[in-house]
Amino acid sequence: MIQTSAPGKIILFGEHAVVYDKLGIAGALDRRIFVSVRKGKNGLNFIQKSEYPSFTRNRNQLESLIDKFRIFYKENRFDLIKQMSFEDAICVVITEVFEKYGYEDLDIELTINESLKNIGQSSSIFSSLALGITKFLKKDLNKKEISDIAYLGDVVAHGGTPSGIDNSVVTYGGYITYRKSEGPKPLDIDFRFPLIIVSSGEPSRTNVTVPSIRKQREENPNFVNPILERLNEISVSGLEYLKTRNLEKMGKSMTNYYEELRKLNISTKKLDKIIEMALKNKALGAKPTGGWGGGSVIVLAENEKDAKSLIELFNKGGFDAFETKLGVEGVKIEDI
Repeated sequence: MIQTSAPGKIILFGEHAVVYDKLGIAGALDRRIFVSVRKGKNGLNFIQKSEYPSFTRNRNQLESLIDKFRIFYKENRFDLIKQMSFEDAICVVITEVFEKYGYEDLDIELTINESLKNIGQSSSIFSSLALGITKFLKKDLNKKEISDIAYLGDVVAHGGTPSGIDNSVVTYGGYITYRKSEGPKPLDIDFRFPLIIVSSGEPSRTNVTVPSIRKQREENPNFVNPILERLNEISVSGLEYLKTRNLEKMGKSMTNYYEELRKLNISTKKLDKIIEMALKNKALGAKPTGGWGGGSVIVLAENEKDAKSLIELFNKGGFDAFETKLGVEGVKIEDI
């Protein structure tokens, strides 16, 4: 048996703007999902005990699915890709590895001890699957190849063309900067700062918000393009503040990013409420992270005492909040 794991991710700066080759900054967070790969019988047997249904597929079904996906992807038929399921996304990732190294009957078990919903869970699953199956087949993929396969899973899961930052950070781990034209670059960040994740209770709607911004940009480029440029400037400043450990200015940059991207109408009342609560209660800054349209907010506190107070405030307000550590190891083989 082979067991692999991958972390979730937080985008500190750059979501949505990275789709247009602007700067993104992300870190791998200290919650992981686990994938176990064993020899199976009669095709692919995918086992999951909570968030996703178990399913089985035979080789013909997998080959038919990957052929269909490749046609849709080549022809940019994202309207048809959106009709594919999360099961299909999992199968696309698995079949990409099979077609590279050969088919084998497998039992694959996914374990999610702590949910990574809206903070990189799909990419974490896909990256772990790619590494686990490859190692079980006694082959090797480098980090870039793993990340590229995980990206295809995200194309199906999000029904479009994701930026590539999610699959990159969960695969490489640590902190990264990312531009589509340059790919991921590691960041040497060796200090911990008090960062809180607050779930809005609403699913992130990346498959809605990304096309929405694209449409707005096509219809009104004179309005949208300057916003994207300002978002890039905020990310560049935020990177400098992160490197110099200037948490006060980093927090202000986070809030500025929120206020700027909010102009494109992809926030929600719950996201806005979380940020309002944070800023009224001594947070240095706050912004949604990931796809927006729901999902989670990251909140930067000045110190651990304030972080604990904010977590208590959010939990009393009906939101799930927890402190996280960033910069952890990316996808890896687990000792069993």
